Amino acid sequence: MIEVTHKDTLTFRLDGDNKLLAVYEPDGDKVTLDATAVREILARQNQSDLFLDEKALSRLVQTYNNSNAGFILEIGERRDGEFIIKVSDDKMTAWLTMTPAYGGAPVTFDHIRRSLKEKGIVSGLITSAEIEAVLKEGKATDYIIAQGTPAVPGLDAQFHSLMPEMQERRPQINEHGIADFRNLGSLILVKQGDPLMRRTLPTEGKNGQNILGQILIPKPSQNTPFTSELKGSMFDPDDNDLLLSAIVGQPLLIPNGVMVSPTITVPQVNISSGNLSFDGTINILGDVMEGMKVYALNDIFVGGTVEAAELEAGGNISIKGGLIGNSDSSAASTLSMGGKISCKGSVSARFAKYVSIEAGTSIVIEEYSMNNQLTAMNQILVGKPGGKKGLIIGGSARAMMLIQAVSIGSDAGIKTYIQAGLNPHTQQQLDGIKREIETNEKNQDDIKKIITFIENNPEKDKNGLLDKARRTLDNLTTEIARHQADQESLLAEMSFAEYAKVVVEQTLCNGVEVRIGTQIWKAHEERGKTVFRLIDGKISFGS
Repeated sequence: MIEVTHKDTLTFRLDGDNKLLAVYEPDGDKVTLDATAVREILARQNQSDLFLDEKALSRLVQTYNNSNAGFILEIGERRDGEFIIKVSDDKMTAWLTMTPAYGGAPVTFDHIRRSLKEKGIVSGLITSAEIEAVLKEGKATDYIIAQGTPAVPGLDAQFHSLMPEMQERRPQINEHGIADFRNLGSLILVKQGDPLMRRTLPTEGKNGQNILGQILIPKPSQNTPFTSELKGSMFDPDDNDLLLSAIVGQPLLIPNGVMVSPTITVPQVNISSGNLSFDGTINILGDVMEGMKVYALNDIFVGGTVEAAELEAGGNISIKGGLIGNSDSSAASTLSMGGKISCKGSVSARFAKYVSIEAGTSIVIEEYSMNNQLTAMNQILVGKPGGKKGLIIGGSARAMMLIQAVSIGSDAGIKTYIQAGLNPHTQQQLDGIKREIETNEKNQDDIKKIITFIENNPEKDKNGLLDKARRTLDNLTTEIARHQADQESLLAEMSFAEYAKVVVEQTLCNGVEVRIGTQIWKAHEERGKTVFRLIDGKISFGS
């Protein structure tokens, strides 16, 4: 037992449990004691490496200075160094946490080595020198002492385009979240035998090992083949991993392959060429003349102007020039469309007047839209952002999410209808369903009268007329329920209205009617930059 005695009989000693005790036995006068004095006494007696409880030390000083009664207080202890090694759930990492010794036995290299062995950690260990450095430091918190080697997966089969200019024809999204349908990529043509795509074989991965020495097998790489949808392309006879064009046409990237859409190129479409219908892409270098019809399963490209013609495409329609229909000049209030453009993708043109345009995604017109019927499932953009051109004058423009133009309407107050937030076809479908329900309900009333009459006059029930009437009534009830479900589904689409907006960048003129969802606003005076949207179910507008 070790004792340190102050001149006034304050004694420090370790008990049998290695607890450091302060024992005071009053005997004559005493001097004032503080924590520093206690530490100095312990240092002189080579006890400074013991663990001291700061709160207990403060209590000792306070008790000693304020009381003349004897006491025994526990103020610390002798501690051996301690450590713990934690292993991650995936057995890939082991961490060492160590506390220093306070007058007791320190953690040794053998202690750590035995613990590692007990836990089965045999791989990925740090070096002995690194462990010794940590031991010299005397403490550590979540120090990585072992790290496994993860398995390295091999590469799956890869598909590399051999035509740098070939790209998927899809719009770019600008910083405002608006799809730019103006530039879908130029028309690229390939010849028969041109290389399209190279498939590289999968590579093997590399085994790993966890800290327990267990081998980790990488996930097998995927030997994905070319897609089976390779219309217009073929394999190189000498290399099944090389895809070639089988025809002259337009290459289109698809997942794990390339399709080549047959493309025909004509100088123009007129009486001499006749109407065109082609299960591929049509590239028209010049104009499409009045009265002509052009159909393409994929895209239609027009290098010139379309004059009062009909164009229909399963993809996009791109017109470098304008769209010109015709109007009845004898009646300014009457608009007759002399041109019709429809496609499942987007329509783009420099300008358009007196035409009907219907697009599955978007309509983009660079300069102006005059007296047109524009219908797009997504958006209608007239004019380039920041530009001076971009007018919508007269006619109507209907789109689900966005209608944007530099100016809408004219100084002459020409009626111009703008609608957003509704499927352009919803109202027409709702009107048709309403008529069907009304007709069926009227038929129901008629059948019910027949059933009531027969039930009251059983002798009139000939050839199972009552059963037939009841089956007809059941069928009408079922039909009405189906129409009502369709009606509810269409009405639910109106919820898109809260996300829709109409953007006028410069001028909104008198005579413009704006509709968002079911709400209508009419302009009775000229306004500047305005953004229309629905807020709390009503049209709100601001700059």
